[in-house]
Amino acid sequence: MGPLESKAVVDDLQNLANLKLPEETFPDIERTQARLALLSYCHITEMDLPNVLLANLLRLRMGRKYCIAPFADLAKPIGKKGLLQKIRPPSPNQKIKRIKELADAVGMPKVAEALTEIYDSVVRNAVYHSDYILHDKKMHLRTDFRKSKTHKYYSQVVGFDELATLIKDAFAFYGALSSLYERCLRSFTDFKEKCLPYDFHYKGIMECVFSDDDKLIGFRVYWPNGTLSHSIRTDEGCDGRNIEFDPDGSINFFVGLYAAKRGAFSPLVEKDGQPNYATRPGTTLRPYWPESVAFYKL
Repeated sequence: MGPLESKAVVDDLQNLANLKLPEETFPDIERTQARLALLSYCHITEMDLPNVLLANLLRLRMGRKYCIAPFADLAKPIGKKGLLQKIRPPSPNQKIKRIKELADAVGMPKVAEALTEIYDSVVRNAVYHSDYILHDKKMHLRTDFRKSKTHKYYSQVVGFDELATLIKDAFAFYGALSSLYERCLRSFTDFKEKCLPYDFHYKGIMECVFSDDDKLIGFRVYWPNGTLSHSIRTDEGCDGRNIEFDPDGSINFFVGLYAAKRGAFSPLVEKDGQPNYATRPGTTLRPYWPESVAFYKL
């Protein structure tokens, strides 16, 4: 499930939980709202985007590259290898452990501490395996035991008040992270409609792509042989062209055909030829390689 769909599911569940439910349809409204809250909790604590975002921010702080799948190596094959090999994805605990390693490495241990505080694997497993009963304002675990943060002992009973605190803290953390992420995506407007000389070997030029409401949604890279690479994410879906991901998960590009006789400007431009950058989509404006390497506006 993509990040936009994940957020939509959480919003739907929260809105449903806040609806005034008719008693004739929902005879025990409190338990219905508790079930919706538990489903919402499990969903937000297992969403890919927050964990991938945190892992990559920590990787960048370490001086490492962005990785499209920073937890891929934690996945394990199931059964015999074959053409359609089944894979067991990493658990939330494994992802949190990876984030903790990265956070400790850059001297930011509180990032992992926050995740540990709001993730409860016992509650998660009980919900996803339908292994609980709601009764008398309590969640009764059928097979597992959980250490209460309130009472400091192991029990198969979790009061609604303790569940409410756990769920509230989880939504507070992910809500703050989501707000910061959205704010960050809207903080790049100084680069709107501007070009950046990006690749000094092939002479690629990068441009940030924005939504109608000025949110960063992707990038384009123009190559001097007319090839255009891009990666763009909108509410309608994701679109990528002439990009690939290296074995380490970092982004790379297909730059198109090389020149038969390469000139000094770029391996993509013929010896006696001129660079030919594609026009910006929807316009007649064409990027160029500037004499002074700096951002410029077309």
